Amino acid sequence: MIGAAVFAGVFAVAFVAFGLFVDPRKLWWRFRAPHFENPEPHEPSAASFMWRRVALVAVGLFLGWQVISLLRLAGVFETGPDHAEVLDRVEYAALNLETEDGQGRHKWPVGEGSWGGFIDPRLKGPERDDPVATLVKEDEDSGGDWDSEARREGLSGSESDTEPNPKDPFVERYEIDGICLTVHAVPLAGQSERDAAIDNLMYGITTDVVDAPCT
Repeated sequence: MIGAAVFAGVFAVAFVAFGLFVDPRKLWWRFRAPHFENPEPHEPSAASFMWRRVALVAVGLFLGWQVISLLRLAGVFETGPDHAEVLDRVEYAALNLETEDGQGRHKWPVGEGSWGGFIDPRLKGPERDDPVATLVKEDEDSGGDWDSEARREGLSGSESDTEPNPKDPFVERYEIDGICLTVHAVPLAGQSERDAAIDNLMYGITTDVVDAPCT
């Protein structure tokens, strides 16, 4: 595709150059007039020469636009968002992930971590290479990753000494281009043992955004 753009670009420059800098009257007298015994009556009008210039420049500009389109398709002009734009998108994703009092979200098993499926779509922009949330750390003392039996014991009141309490919050940290998004998830009260057993709990979500890498 880049080769086609270069090929078309050569013709675009040539057409514009001929239209702007080459006198069509001189060209006519150099190449066409010798074919006539008496060339003066056959010489085109000044308006005809002017329209030839306009046509050459128009074709050259059209080809130039096509060149730009081809280079865009090839990704030559694609650049990623700057840091300020990424920070705005991360803050937007964090705001949309948070829940109101009494409301909750289920984990979304898409993307990385428990909440990557919520975060990544809100980081997208017009660029080809969108920023992506990378799970950096899940709090080891949180209730985010224990088996179904431990969940049932926790919700039924017979908590294990070695497993986290499913009623405790858990924390996940996501890094996006040097920005740390921390997600605090707390299981909502009053959920059934069945929901805990099948990992279908709903969580109240709060977030923190720090313009620095996660530690």
